[in-house]
Amino acid sequence: MRVRAKRADEPLRVLFVCTANISRSPYAERRAAHFFTGATEPNVRFASAGVPGFPGRGMDPQMAAQLSRRGIEPNGHVSRSVSVGILADADVVVTVELAHRLRIAEIWPEHAAKVFGLHQLADAFERMPPSAGGLEALDAALTVTRPDSMAWDVVDPYKRGAAAAKACSDEIDGALAVIVPGLAGTSVRSAPR
Repeated sequence: MRVRAKRADEPLRVLFVCTANISRSPYAERRAAHFFTGATEPNVRFASAGVPGFPGRGMDPQMAAQLSRRGIEPNGHVSRSVSVGILADADVVVTVELAHRLRIAEIWPEHAAKVFGLHQLADAFERMPPSAGGLEALDAALTVTRPDSMAWDVVDPYKRGAAAAKACSDEIDGALAVIVPGLAGTSVRSAPR
């Protein structure tokens, strides 16, 4: 799994990926980072991108509203497309649909080993013993991970209204409640299940 050498004090870099980088992945990026609010030195950094992506767009208003309801500032997001440079900078890539994972593997096969589906990674962390977090946790997750599946896709809420955005946000929150502590190797701010 280890794609690049890391210093012990270097944070783990997590990239969330969805289609346009305006709904699911920026929500996951901001929500995951929010779990570390108040932490003195978070050991995980979060980013997002889209595949294929639509660069330069702001966040979907319905998903932005979901962040606001959870006390998180939604403004300032600018969408971007996945690139070889963005992938090279990430230690782990978390996709919200199997199609995103397959597209990354097809276009950038050298990065395929570090790509997990959101629910696939949550499932692996739920089934493995606690670890120190970081790359150690990801290596351990690889040993117990089950194949990703379309059944684990997070439905795109774009232009589907407030109810769809809430359902999507709740689903992402549930997965992040398992993933973020697993990646951090520590207790972080509790997340709703």
